[in-house]
Amino acid sequence: MRSRLLSFCRTDAGRAVSRRPKQRNDCTVRALASVMAWPYDQAYDLLAAAGRKSGKPFRLAKTYLPQKTLPFTTICHVFPAKAGESRMTLGRFCAEHPDGRFIVRVAKHVVAVINGIAYDEGSLDENRCVYRAWEFS
Repeated sequence: MRSRLLSFCRTDAGRAVSRRPKQRNDCTVRALASVMAWPYDQAYDLLAAAGRKSGKPFRLAKTYLPQKTLPFTTICHVFPAKAGESRMTLGRFCAEHPDGRFIVRVAKHVVAVINGIAYDEGSLDENRCVYRAWEFS
């Protein structure tokens, strides 16, 4: 089914032309590079300094952002489950945030959302639940 709410841009955030073209489990690196318009290697190096291991998933919320050592300001939005209410979905998040730069934590993945458009290397389901979003300013 074609997405009705989700605008999508396929990108590897510069990984293919980086020093690390074969990296995997790097969705946080790609999202940071996309949101900040940085080269992939710059985002990789920043997260590596924060403890990200090559080829391993990285829990942005628990590991890095609470330290408040990022070279930019973030605002964290949390979307908890509430009885009787629909969860926030990626498609709805994009539709409701037509302006701004976000790293969005969805079920088992992290994706960049810039001005209401999701940026990722693979196709995304607009119905994926959103758990958190960090707004970058």
